[in-house]
Amino acid sequence: MRNEDLGKCIEDCLKILDENIDILFDMQFDLDQQKEDKLVSSMQLTDLIDMMQDVADSSRLKKAEFTFMQRYLEKSN
Repeated sequence: MRNEDLGKCIEDCLKILDENIDILFDMQFDLDQQKEDKLVSSMQLTDLIDMMQDVADSSRLKKAEFTFMQRYLEKSN
């Protein structure tokens, strides 16, 4: 990889980070708020299953984004 390509890649990453900084701050705020949440013992099994499916979907999306970025970087080389 040439220095110009590396510089361009870094600039692109910084641009993506800059565009998503508000989302990251919101996520941090939400995580801080969740620390204060109390566990509710009246949750139903179906609620837990729904939450598990949501987490699995989120994990799949993150993996797909990571895989996409890897392919994108490989193609740009």
